[in-house]
Amino acid sequence: MIAPKLALNFLTATLDPRITFARSGNTATRINNFGYIETVNSNIARFDFDPITLLCKGLLIEEQRQNVVTYSNDFRVSWSFSNSSINANNFTGPDNSQTAQKLVCGTAINSTSLFTKTQAATIGVTYTCTVIAKAGEHGTIRVRMGASQIVSTYFNLVTGIVQAGSGTIKRLANGYYACSVTATATAAEVNPYVYTYPTGTTGAYTGNGVDGLYVWNVQIEPGAFPTSTILTGNSSATRNADVATITGGNFSSFWYSTRGGALVRALPSTVSGTCPLVQFDDGTANEIIALRGNTTNPELYIVDGGAPQAQIDAGTIAANTPYSLTGWWQQNFCAARLDAGTRVEDSSATIPTVTQMRIGSDGTNYLNGHIARINYYDQFSGQIYTRRKNKAVFSVI
Repeated sequence: MIAPKLALNFLTATLDPRITFARSGNTATRINNFGYIETVNSNIARFDFDPITLLCKGLLIEEQRQNVVTYSNDFRVSWSFSNSSINANNFTGPDNSQTAQKLVCGTAINSTSLFTKTQAATIGVTYTCTVIAKAGEHGTIRVRMGASQIVSTYFNLVTGIVQAGSGTIKRLANGYYACSVTATATAAEVNPYVYTYPTGTTGAYTGNGVDGLYVWNVQIEPGAFPTSTILTGNSSATRNADVATITGGNFSSFWYSTRGGALVRALPSTVSGTCPLVQFDDGTANEIIALRGNTTNPELYIVDGGAPQAQIDAGTIAANTPYSLTGWWQQNFCAARLDAGTRVEDSSATIPTVTQMRIGSDGTNYLNGHIARINYYDQFSGQIYTRRKNKAVFSVI
């Protein structure tokens, strides 16, 4: 077994000094090693942890997103209430501080209890609404988006399941869940509506003016899937993209120009569009070696002189499911393998000239997930290669 020329292990929650990392603004969050949501300063890499197991998931790489909702976790300001009230910040949130508020049902007969606000939208744009909430005396939350109700879903905060409708639910610390719905705007508003219901119910009821559930943050972001929490005050907030690269002498010190291989282990939060794992390029789209997800297809993608040389589909991947993708390349022999599966080959390719390495991005698209490891090999069998049909074939990754 040949040792990798470059071995990046992000499960240690440390950034290799050869990596240049950038993300402007202090609006990003992560789940820290205690399992709590915390804000991360600008230009600091986010190593994200599982809120339940407390195991490191790796380096979090996300695209730019904006939470368009103002006062996203202070519902006393600019929010409207219907047959309900809010108890102020004196409840422990998923950040382990007293920042959650309680949505309390009203006493109107055979009614519903909710809060909402007007939120402008662009018709035809897809939005995702995420409400972070916890069961109280009530255990069902309804998340609705759009004045014309383009989507409405019930989530059970006791069992952690989607009770009725479509959406996703993700467990957080201190009993909280992130409840997300996605829809395309059909009108000029995507107003968020948050309802409290007795556990397991979905219809109108008569409340007692005391029971309810806890809400920590409401996020509406243009995009087809939820991303990490963005907190807002009196204006919307943007989390800029995570940019991680290796350039200059740090790159040339390990790169071998005519052949090589890489293994990447990743956890994607989406399989929407192009989700790069690692890309070697020259700063343009003309010279590329990339390991990436292309929707549900894990690929080795190679471009030389602006002309595609290889696009090898190694199988099928899914959102929120970890996978390993390995790629090999040399003149007229390239291959890719998903996990420990069958190697898929391409026998016709020229190898591009590249000058840098991008992690979790191609400069336009982003992984929107976690990178656990990247191993780069500057040799395949070289000294220990096998021959098949007069071609040198990797046997070490």
